[in-house]
Amino acid sequence: MKKFFILIAAVVFSSALANAQDIITKKDGQDIKAKVLEVTSNEIKYNLYDEPNSTIYTIKKSEVLMIRHESGHNEVFNEKSKLELYYPSDREPVEGIVVGMKYNELKHIYDHKLYRSTHGDRYNPAIAGVVSFFIPGLGQMLCDEVGRGFMFLGANLGGSILTIAMIAYGAGYEYEMRYNTYVGIVLSALTINAGLVALNIYNIVDAIRVARVKNMYEQDLMRMYSLEANLFPSVNYTMVGGTVKPTVGLTLSLKF
Repeated sequence: MKKFFILIAAVVFSSALANAQDIITKKDGQDIKAKVLEVTSNEIKYNLYDEPNSTIYTIKKSEVLMIRHESGHNEVFNEKSKLELYYPSDREPVEGIVVGMKYNELKHIYDHKLYRSTHGDRYNPAIAGVVSFFIPGLGQMLCDEVGRGFMFLGANLGGSILTIAMIAYGAGYEYEMRYNTYVGIVLSALTINAGLVALNIYNIVDAIRVARVKNMYEQDLMRMYSLEANLFPSVNYTMVGGTVKPTVGLTLSLKF
């Protein structure tokens, strides 16, 4: 009988030990057995449960789904910060960029295929492509690449004028020039026109790429230079008359 009670006590004691820990569950499903030390507006600081007096670890709240505290209270983190709303989480920011860079520089830095639309994007790739279909270069201009837009517009107008002039010239002197010369003029005009079609297709694709790359660039700038402010209550302990007394206040957290 005595052995039976000892066994029961050991089971109860083991169960209590198992529950006397905090469980940090990450969004990827990983559980961390820990002793949570502090939860700030952006981070969680903790010790590993098996090493309570060792290194203090830090994890971003954006990576955590919930904390199951040893008290039985569950703390769930399902709200996104303002920065997360404006920045895709599946792409690492590009280092070394500065304010005021143009597309000719950015196209060597960013891969437009990695673009993910976010809430705060300034440029709309679909609109840039559509307007460039009707007016070549307009999509690039809407993305603040005016020089690049005028390049496409000028090439299109120049090619169109040249084509019309060649066809008009051939039609006006059709009966006065040799057949081979006339055919050559017509074929040249058709060749220029085919080149314009290819140029306009590239112009549409280019407008979409410009919008995507410029959006990625601004996403990274926002992440680099954003300022996020959070105000939350805090408790500080001060020595008053030989005794420690708690002082309730507000803490302002600024995140750059």
